[in-house]
Amino acid sequence: MEEGTIAALSTPSGRGGIAVIRISGDLAEIITKEIIEGVPDKITDRKAVHSFIHKEDKRIEECVYTFFRNPNSYTGEDIVEISIHSNPHLSEVVLDLILSKGAREALPGEFTYRAFKNNKIDLIQAESVNELINANSKYYAEMKFGNLEGKLSIFLEDLKKELVNLAVKVESIIEFQEDQSLEKIVFTQELESSISGISRIITGHRFNEVLDKGLNVVIVGKANVGKSSLFNSLLLEERSITSSIPGTTRDFIREKIFVDGYPVELIDVAGINSGSVDDIEKLGISRSIDLVKNSDAVIFLLDGSTDIDDNDRSIYDLLEGKEQIIFINKSDVLQEGMIKSVSEEFNNNKIFQLSVLKNTGMEKVSEFISSIINKIGEERAEICVNLRQKTLLVEISDSLKNVKRMINTGETEIELMAEEVRTCVANIGRLLGEVTSEDILGKIFSSFCVGK
Repeated sequence: MEEGTIAALSTPSGRGGIAVIRISGDLAEIITKEIIEGVPDKITDRKAVHSFIHKEDKRIEECVYTFFRNPNSYTGEDIVEISIHSNPHLSEVVLDLILSKGAREALPGEFTYRAFKNNKIDLIQAESVNELINANSKYYAEMKFGNLEGKLSIFLEDLKKELVNLAVKVESIIEFQEDQSLEKIVFTQELESSISGISRIITGHRFNEVLDKGLNVVIVGKANVGKSSLFNSLLLEERSITSSIPGTTRDFIREKIFVDGYPVELIDVAGINSGSVDDIEKLGISRSIDLVKNSDAVIFLLDGSTDIDDNDRSIYDLLEGKEQIIFINKSDVLQEGMIKSVSEEFNNNKIFQLSVLKNTGMEKVSEFISSIINKIGEERAEICVNLRQKTLLVEISDSLKNVKRMINTGETEIELMAEEVRTCVANIGRLLGEVTSEDILGKIFSSFCVGK
């Protein structure tokens, strides 16, 4: 990224209470004095001041400006934040005025990139800024804020110290001792703990993804069992078309709801009919089967007004290994002995009654989704990582396990162990951004919004 003074709108474009324009760089103070009335020669640091923006001796907007002198600012440079009324036309006029005074428009993520380059934050913290902004649940946001505070960074810095100490022991044996025995090195409890800690983080990656992207819950059943009606009831709106004609839903429909603060992606799929000859319906059924296979949980609906058939049985076979619950819908017209026969047919599973039409039994649907969310809450890691971080942590874990095996067996040349330790330290450096190529940095920061 280029040098110079940068400026950008840091709040979403549109109409609202206020818009904040941020300026960072050597010209920040000079530009502030040129466009804002009454700015003193010595600007008071970190004090919000009310004034007016002028252009060609004419007031064009009221504002509040705050000056942050380097190095005690977000970027480590001089920063000015100017709050104005949030009108897209005003924001454009004021930003153009700032750019005409020598600033240039910031690139995506450039403010945070400068914070990283000026050692205000490390790369993990920089990534967490963007991930925190884009978090889709309060729990995921909390975990990303933990990374911004330095939770993962502190863990890695402590691990790095242990590895450096181990490296010193290994290198001293290589350099100064004739008997280069691995038995002379004690694998510390701290490193054993680090392997376990990394393992917990890696294991929790899937659950942390669910925290952000949402739990996939598919409503499945044969045609005309009431899937779309249940879907609409859970959404509290008529999102999916319902009809007494079988096969109304020809493709899947998905919507996001929130349960206990977690995002849940609810999916209404086409009814599964193994005897279909309609090409479009068959394509919808194929997609339904794929969605069931890739789901986190399944709500299986049966029709209480008809007997179980081969379609029901084929659907049940798809649910093996899935979090699932079975409902007999249309309980208001339930056939006698239906619950017992369904339970026996499907491995004595507990069967629940439901009537979407009469709005009875709906609480069991919510309880089912909540129970899965609670399991995820119990298994989620304390530290949240993205894919880049997870990949490097896996490599670190593999190297640490190799080191442990070498120490325990004493069969490997000590130079190989030294190389594994160096690899661990290098990967920690890549995680924290101490050793990272410009291409990787460019890719990371390009996903940020312009004003962050």
